[in-house]
Amino acid sequence: MKGLAWGVLAVLLFGGTLAAGPLEVTVGAGPGGASLGEINGSIGLINVILQDWNSTPTLTGGVPELDSMQVGMSYLAGEEFWVTPSLALGGKIETFRAVSSTAGSYTAGGETSSQVEIGLDCHAVGLVVGGHVDVADFGLRLGLDLGVGYYYSGFKTDITFEIPSGVPPISARPEEGKGQYNASSFGIEGGLSLFFPIAEWFAIGSSLAYRWVADAPLANAQGEALDLDGNGTPESIDLTGIVVVFTVSLRIDLSRGEGERRTP
Repeated sequence: MKGLAWGVLAVLLFGGTLAAGPLEVTVGAGPGGASLGEINGSIGLINVILQDWNSTPTLTGGVPELDSMQVGMSYLAGEEFWVTPSLALGGKIETFRAVSSTAGSYTAGGETSSQVEIGLDCHAVGLVVGGHVDVADFGLRLGLDLGVGYYYSGFKTDITFEIPSGVPPISARPEEGKGQYNASSFGIEGGLSLFFPIAEWFAIGSSLAYRWVADAPLANAQGEALDLDGNGTPESIDLTGIVVVFTVSLRIDLSRGEGERRTP
């Protein structure tokens, strides 16, 4: 969290330095992607086990496979101070969340032999400080965005994984119970934005950004690493991905009200 505090401080410094220019406040939401490579790899291994059990003739019932966690929802709120008519500096806070879950049971020999319930919840908060440059204005404002960010992520697990009787032994088994794992890392984000001005002070638009974030190991409060599939190899979290956000923005002229003052 120390890095997040530094990021907030940087945004405040931008604000204090550039308050003379117009301020643009933006909020938005849209689909977001994150690689989550090792986590999705573990989900794939769990799905292989479920596929085997679902196709075992001596078992009735079944458990649907887990969905990949590569796609979720993203939200952002940010502010930029316009240094020149085409250059702005500022920052934004963005969030990402992806979930995956499944539940079912298997019956062997006429009796319920096992319950399987898996709930996974990945969430992340990022603070990005950077700049925006308008490169074209043809009724629509086309711009380039580039920034550096600090990302704090969490991963929750809620797992019941009972092995049905009569199935072959498995080499890896997800750890049962509830868990909360966290990680933090730094990254770079860049992309394109397109805004349609409705009025001088109001615009709607969209942005397409690519986010690269360094892999970070997930650990709980006791320092224990996440081992989602139980194979003895801890997983890291990778938030690298593409984000598409639909936005609305409000531009405020901070120079208003700074006119001539009356003298006594």
